[in-house]
Amino acid sequence: MILMNRHIVLSALAIILLPMAICAENGYQWGTVTDIDIDTQDGHITKQSDIRVGSTAITMSISGADTEAIITADNSSAAQLKDTDGGATDTLVTEYKLEFDGNGSSESGGTNTEYATYDTFLSGGGVEVKYSNNDYDVVVTIYVRVSNRSDNVADAGVYSATQTLTVMWDGI
Repeated sequence: MILMNRHIVLSALAIILLPMAICAENGYQWGTVTDIDIDTQDGHITKQSDIRVGSTAITMSISGADTEAIITADNSSAAQLKDTDGGATDTLVTEYKLEFDGNGSSESGGTNTEYATYDTFLSGGGVEVKYSNNDYDVVVTIYVRVSNRSDNVADAGVYSATQTLTVMWDGI
C-alpha cells in the first residue's frame, strides 16, 4: 500500500470571493478548479440575516488501483473568512461541505457531508472516496456558506480565507 497526499487549496476572498487552486504533487493533475466568488454567485451580505453560498467543483480521476481516498480539511483559523482590507478584525461565520457525484457503491464517490464550521469541517477523520466498477471520475463539489454572527454584523469589506483539503490515496 502506498499512501500519497494531494492538496487542494482554497483561498477565500470575500465580499465575497473564494478563489480555489490545486497543488499537485508527484506529477499528477486533477483538472481545472475555478474560483469561488460568493459575491457574484449569491450577492452581497447586506443585513444581519443574510446567508450566502458559493461553490466550485473538481474532477478526481481514479481507477481500480486507486481503491480509496480520504479527504481531510484544514481546521485552522486560516479557513475562516476575515476582513483583509482595512485593518479591521471582523470575521464571518464560515461553513463548508462536500458533495460527490457518486455514492461510492454503484458509482465512484463518497457520502455527501453536511455544512460544518471551518474549525470542525471533516474533523472526524475526513470523508472516504471509493472506486466503483469502471467509473473513473469523481466530481467533488465544495460549498462555502457565510453569514454574520448572531451578535455582530461585520463591517463592509473584502474578506478572505484559505481552506486546504488533503487527499490521501490508498493503493497508487
